[in-house]
Amino acid sequence: MNQRNMVLFQRKLKMTIMKIKLFGKSTSLILQRKLHNVLPAKYKRYNKRIVVYALSVLCLSVIISTALLLNSVVNKALTAFEVHMDGKVIAVVRNQEDYDKAVEIAKQEIGEIYQQEIVFTEEIEFLQVKAASDKLTEIDDLVKYLKQTVDIKVKSVAIKVDGEIIAYVKDMRAAEEILEEIKAPYVVALDTNNASVGFTEKVELEEIPTHLADIQPVEAVLNFILKGTDETREHIVESGDSSWTIARKYELTVDDIQKANPDLNPEKLKIGQVISLVVPKPYINVKSKEYAELVEAVPYETETQTTDTLYKGDRKIVVQGAEGSREVKAYIVKENGVEVDREIIEEKLISEPTTRVVAEGTKPRPATMATGSFSNPSRGRLTSVFGTRWGTKHTGIDIANSTGTTVSAADAGKVSFAASNGSYGNLIIIDHENGYQTYYAHLSKFSVKKGDRVYKGQKIGEVGSTGRSTGPHLHFEVRKNGTPINPLNFVKY
Repeated sequence: MNQRNMVLFQRKLKMTIMKIKLFGKSTSLILQRKLHNVLPAKYKRYNKRIVVYALSVLCLSVIISTALLLNSVVNKALTAFEVHMDGKVIAVVRNQEDYDKAVEIAKQEIGEIYQQEIVFTEEIEFLQVKAASDKLTEIDDLVKYLKQTVDIKVKSVAIKVDGEIIAYVKDMRAAEEILEEIKAPYVVALDTNNASVGFTEKVELEEIPTHLADIQPVEAVLNFILKGTDETREHIVESGDSSWTIARKYELTVDDIQKANPDLNPEKLKIGQVISLVVPKPYINVKSKEYAELVEAVPYETETQTTDTLYKGDRKIVVQGAEGSREVKAYIVKENGVEVDREIIEEKLISEPTTRVVAEGTKPRPATMATGSFSNPSRGRLTSVFGTRWGTKHTGIDIANSTGTTVSAADAGKVSFAASNGSYGNLIIIDHENGYQTYYAHLSKFSVKKGDRVYKGQKIGEVGSTGRSTGPHLHFEVRKNGTPINPLNFVKY
């Protein structure tokens, strides 16, 4: 009730009391006449006094009742509530429903801007007070205050992995879409009638109010979960790069490079190609369990026998092994498509495997017979590697050292060439009689000749700078059946 209505109410109340008084006087006269007519003569002199007394009591009762009613109405009209937020009074309202109305209006107006359902999380306390209508906070003012002051949050869904929140998305549908996308590549490969698909980790979806800035798009969250990070590290392929050199440069393995680039062919890199260096460590791993009936190979065993018809270190297969087979009924457990466990229900042997027999030689090996491994042919510093160099293919490695430094046979064998040979200069070729040959070029001196048999580590010449050479060094090559291969696969510098 506002001030104007209160004044009008008080005026009407005064008029009512006046009417009661007038009614009392007229009623008094009527009662006096009636009593005068019916009462005995001896009581007539008392009638006026009785009536006046009765009417006085009646008027007093009406006035008291009216005053009590007025006091009740006035008190009710003055009842209000202070709205406290964080210990601060932000508004005075007639009732709590007025505050709730302001909140709904503010949420609706903010929600139209962000296109999300808004949530107010502040703790509100209502304290009952007395307040005139002109002291109440207008609804529009309260709405404006809420929009400007309250910490605005929106409804979202948190994706939790083992109890930890890793991402927020806009709603439950978006969260479920992400989980289905994670499963999808592995579900396709399964017979869904005989398989179950879930996650290795405990994955939960929970509706939680959060700031709008914390909510991410589906694609961004999916990529983050699959990689385990939002970090970006890349390498652009340059001339001479290989998966091996890239991996070594960044202290990774070739397998790591393959995991970071699933569609990459590590044998066919292109100049300018972008290689990711972030090895995925997914937050969520897909675990499947599938019933399968299959026939699998039973591996054969290998038995070794000694013989003096072969040199030490030589081996010969006497009986070729053969795998057996068996029927298996089992549950195959996979993680991200890779089998990690097998629960065998039943297995039945179909055919026995055949044991392989290998003979190992015991006859002493001549020193000039190849061992099958290579040692460093000389001391020095590696100055050029195998591969493309100055637009041409470099078929070996260069080891720099002073003229006269000893050059040794990398393995035992027979000298098949020892003479000058164009750009090689003074060249020695050793045939190791096992498919491998080694080349030693730019020598200053020979210590062996063609046809000599040499043992591993024997001196065969000295470092020089003959042929096409920019300084004293040893050019060393390893060839297999005539084809150059990288010497660093066999020796270390």
